[in-house]
Amino acid sequence: MASVQIPPLLNYTRSIIPSEGTFWVSNEANRPLLIQDKTVLGTIANYSSVYKKDKQRDEEAINKEMMAGANNIQRVDSCHLPADADTFEFRFTLKFLDNAKAPEACDDPAFREDLEDIAQAYAEKGGFTILAERYLANLLNGRFLWRNRYGTQRQITLRAPYNNLEATFEVTDHPEPALPQERMDKFKPWIDHIAGALSGEVPFFLIEVSAKVTIGLGQEVYPSQEFVDSGSRGQGKKSKTLFSVQVADQQVAAMHSQKIGNAIRTIDNWYPDASADRPLAVDPFTVDKRQARTVRLPDREKSDFYSLLKNLFDLKEGVERALDAKAIPGHAHYFMAVLIRGGVFSGEKKTK
Repeated sequence: MASVQIPPLLNYTRSIIPSEGTFWVSNEANRPLLIQDKTVLGTIANYSSVYKKDKQRDEEAINKEMMAGANNIQRVDSCHLPADADTFEFRFTLKFLDNAKAPEACDDPAFREDLEDIAQAYAEKGGFTILAERYLANLLNGRFLWRNRYGTQRQITLRAPYNNLEATFEVTDHPEPALPQERMDKFKPWIDHIAGALSGEVPFFLIEVSAKVTIGLGQEVYPSQEFVDSGSRGQGKKSKTLFSVQVADQQVAAMHSQKIGNAIRTIDNWYPDASADRPLAVDPFTVDKRQARTVRLPDREKSDFYSLLKNLFDLKEGVERALDAKAIPGHAHYFMAVLIRGGVFSGEKKTK
């Protein structure tokens, strides 16, 4: 069927809402991890310091640059455990909502109806359960810890305060974004609640997450880094600024909610030529940052979100033909995961 035009007004409110994450010294009553400001002498090691047009620069000029004592002084933020502590605790909350069932705004009634029909068919086939399993997997494997994931005695506690659920477990490393069957069976109530919230069967589902990781006495912890405008990096300015939040009268090292959300939605292994054990964060074009390439583009099997959005009839037909959730095409799971992510998906404005 011929593709249709995307409405000039189309947006979805996100359905997965993480809080900011905060870092604490484990087993001590609300003792925050603090960010320290320090001044260091950096090493000059970039390619252009020695090479010019792939040939060595003048040796005298190189030595002058390398030996300049004050040439690479940097003010940076850092975050370490106290010298007498070897374990940190990371805390955040995660809320699931049903905002993917319909657009927040759409100025084409027929297009809105098609989107709602697809979401309804997807829910009836149990598609949200497949996504719920993958989102939960990224809680069980500690992906949200990022560089802080590597340590011993990695213990996570999940608590659903409004649903009388609680679970404490050791982090299990699984390369795939799906859980082994025995883990799915054990955490079925959690999967059902997440799927229920995403499909609208329940108003919302809130999880309190706490992760304790032993990394060694005084070792470094990695909060989020703030991106500082290059124009504001003058003499004496910091070259690295770490994120913190105010909690009562304390300034606590923290991780951006966007970074936590990125980890939770790292479930896309449906992209062209995908590796089963290399899921990527769900986005309209899905970017593989490690390989510095965009993996979903119109010329690649029309696998990007907008190509699917232009062919809602085929998408709807594929979902409706599926006998169950596992038979739903991968690109349909991806499409619904983008709607859960939320964003502005408006097409070109109509010319008068």
